[in-house]
Amino acid sequence: MHPKNIYNKEPNFGQLAKEFPSFKSYVQSDSKGRYYIDFKNASAVKELCVCLLKKDFDLQVDFPLDTLCPAIPNRLNYILWLEDLMHDTWPKDQPIHGIDIGIGASCIYPLLGCATHPDWSFLGTEIEERSLESAKANVEHNQLTERIKIHHTLDPKRIFPDLDPSISYAFCMCNPPFYRDQKEIEEGAINKQLEPSAVCTGATHEMVTEGGEAGFIGRMILESLVLKKKIRWYTSMVGLKRTLRPLIRLLHDHGITNYTVTRFDQGKTVRWALGWSFYPEPPQTAYQLSAWRPVYQFGTQLPKPSLFVIESLIAILEDLAIEYEPHKEEEEDESYWMATCTATINTWSRQARRMMKKKQKITTTLEQPFVFCFDISPVSQDRSICQIRCE
Repeated sequence: MHPKNIYNKEPNFGQLAKEFPSFKSYVQSDSKGRYYIDFKNASAVKELCVCLLKKDFDLQVDFPLDTLCPAIPNRLNYILWLEDLMHDTWPKDQPIHGIDIGIGASCIYPLLGCATHPDWSFLGTEIEERSLESAKANVEHNQLTERIKIHHTLDPKRIFPDLDPSISYAFCMCNPPFYRDQKEIEEGAINKQLEPSAVCTGATHEMVTEGGEAGFIGRMILESLVLKKKIRWYTSMVGLKRTLRPLIRLLHDHGITNYTVTRFDQGKTVRWALGWSFYPEPPQTAYQLSAWRPVYQFGTQLPKPSLFVIESLIAILEDLAIEYEPHKEEEEDESYWMATCTATINTWSRQARRMMKKKQKITTTLEQPFVFCFDISPVSQDRSICQIRCE
């Protein structure tokens, strides 16, 4: 969690229940006197969200129970990361105008951004009419209509609206739908090894989009090629780690080399964010995962199923005594495999192979560990062909 996030210390549910009678009925205590709520109860989770926004940010917020209920610590992480990007790369004397793609019924990001930064303003977009009206009501109730403008997106194939040519936008942000279709949602629920610890609320349009999150962010990248420096930083939340590699490849394919990846931790939930810019200045203090900056890379397609290639590659790594750590996903599909590999000893030279054959100890250590990543995924519908990349 971001070091400035006030939720590094968990909220005191007992104290919150005293301050907000509407929350009290959802709070229980265990044998040790510790207070808790049932995170599988949608009404309880919503009331927690509403009370935290009022207590910590003086925001009055409401939204339909069947729409996405924002996890406030996670949303604040995103805002604080953007704050760091602005500190690193935005002119200090210029106001900060942000764009939120898909504000949702709560309008959480613009509200949080304005509540924590007096010099920020937002243009928010929304495609679904009921969410649009709910978001407008939240903006009006908090007297922020001068700082938060809302645009109704009518074309579902278009992400960015027409932008005011007189405004330089500091960033855009987005929390895109994860899934490609309803079937993928159901398969994801079935494939989870552990029972979910919290209820999943969200309307279909908030959870499903063509191509899933990879397709949506990919379209953002393609539209950014037209807008370019109209926005300083293009950013998006990423829910699945395996989404990152294809998106970074797309950035490279279009010559975009100034990009950054960060990670948001919130309890057992991990999310990532991807940002890219057509300006040359990279972030300096904003937290970024250096492992996602490739130095060398290659890739090819193989006429073999990905499971066969994965097993073969693991056998080679183990034969060479190269350590590897698979990247675990919340929704595992064995046909996809990513792993970070670390070589500390030269086990692949001719001399080393001869020594290994004679079962002699290899003493040729590398000056520094060599770290690389493999990414294997199916590319044909019947999964008989796979793609392998190494960075």
